[in-house]
Amino acid sequence: MIQQSSTSMVEEVRSSVDEWKAARALLSTAVQSYLSACNSLAAACTRPARTLSECDTVENTLVLVDAELDAMSSEIQSLGASQLSMSTLRNRSSRLTRINVLPPEILRHIFRLSTTECVRDARAKGCYNALSRVDMYWRQVSLDTPELWTHIDVSPTTATRSLYELSRTLLERSKGEPVHLHVYEPQQTLFGGITSEGEVYQLTKFLSPYIPRVVGINLETETQSARLVHSVMRLWSKIGTAKITDFSAKLLPSQFCDHLSIPSGCGLPEVISSTRPRTLHLKDIQIDWESSFCRNLFDFRLQSCGDFGIDLAPKSLEKMLLKSPKLSVLKLHEVAVTKGRLLDEEISPVTLESLRVLNLVKLDLEPLQLVLSLIHQPNPLARLSVGLTFYDELTDEYRAFFSRCHVSTLYLESPAEHLSLPCLPSGLSHLIIFQSDLSQPPFIHAPLADSQPRAIVYVTLVSCVVTLEGLVSLVAETGAQVLNLDCCLTDRLMDLEGTVNKVCDETRSELVEVYPDLVCSVSDVDTTAGMACRTIFDD
Repeated sequence: MIQQSSTSMVEEVRSSVDEWKAARALLSTAVQSYLSACNSLAAACTRPARTLSECDTVENTLVLVDAELDAMSSEIQSLGASQLSMSTLRNRSSRLTRINVLPPEILRHIFRLSTTECVRDARAKGCYNALSRVDMYWRQVSLDTPELWTHIDVSPTTATRSLYELSRTLLERSKGEPVHLHVYEPQQTLFGGITSEGEVYQLTKFLSPYIPRVVGINLETETQSARLVHSVMRLWSKIGTAKITDFSAKLLPSQFCDHLSIPSGCGLPEVISSTRPRTLHLKDIQIDWESSFCRNLFDFRLQSCGDFGIDLAPKSLEKMLLKSPKLSVLKLHEVAVTKGRLLDEEISPVTLESLRVLNLVKLDLEPLQLVLSLIHQPNPLARLSVGLTFYDELTDEYRAFFSRCHVSTLYLESPAEHLSLPCLPSGLSHLIIFQSDLSQPPFIHAPLADSQPRAIVYVTLVSCVVTLEGLVSLVAETGAQVLNLDCCLTDRLMDLEGTVNKVCDETRSELVEVYPDLVCSVSDVDTTAGMACRTIFDD
């Protein structure tokens, strides 16, 4: 019986493929014939018409062509669908698609390395849930991998609750695994205006059963009201949650920064009350900086955009760093790190051997001075990337900071019009300079004792004004082996036609004549825009 069934399948497959090959040959012939007919018809109908009869004939022909176009579009779509169907069928082949040879447990491990999709991330648009849509084999492996479904997006804007249904489906597929919750509130609902009380209630009601499973919380709102954010926090405080490893909250800039109350966990079991995240990202939000919530951090990012900045006392920051010895990322944006009434309160450098990224670009002079005095990174293996603004008044502070820290990559901004570098760290491998005028060399004004030959492998200039003389001097002063000129100009002024003078290949060629071994590239794109020492948040 089995042998007969096998024979029947073989005959059916062979018969079907013979039929497909014959149809494919007919289609190929028909396509060539059709293309030839199209060319002939186009040539005939575009010849100059000399008589009324010729004009009428052409018009009647064009009407006939128009009548066939809709049918042709439908046939083309059908062919496209059949092509997709054949491609999907082809993907079932273990000979042609080698990844299908892998057993489910190996494929599952590969899937876990994929990027977490987010329906609110424009970069992930159209890619959501992609792994489960390749073929039946991949779909089953995806559904059997609960870690792929643990990012839950919820928004109070969809009247049809389609996003709630999607979130519920993901929660079911996560099979009890800890989940990362992303609550997003757009500027306006589908009905206009801010989120209503009813929508907030529906959202918190939906979340209530799942809050105990949450280990990561990302709260975002594009409204001036923080009501939704506070509602989720109250829900967290009321129900309790598992150990939080990642916490992010971002509000719109307003006249003041909201103060967020972090659940203390009092009276709850230890597993529930362990609200000590490894990742803490805050935008325009003030919390109790000396609470246990700010201990044992791996990644701390704080941004202030409102009229009244976020206050972070130097002593509080010092305690936070002391309690987070494995801190890897520290980013502070327009934060008011200033001494209060206790002006004589001493702070000392904190050793952070795991620190890899330090972004202080948007700090004012006094906060930057205080934060620099707190950082000590003696570990060269961490390859520290630093973003700074160079103020002339802080030369001694920069020099002391560079002596305490092994800096591998340095991104610099400066309020000065012309580039001037009073000091640079030794052992620097990549120097990035943003929006400076390099027309007045020399640029590095280090004391004589520090003026040893430098060997900075990579130098990148972003949106700078450059001259050939300045570039020649910069390469000599830095010892650059690779020079990238991103969005740079040779003159800050436009010409009479309103055109800016960009750096061209001629400038590059003249520079390479001076330094034949130099690798120099010219780009209209800021190639370092996404570097961690330049950005605050990853989105």
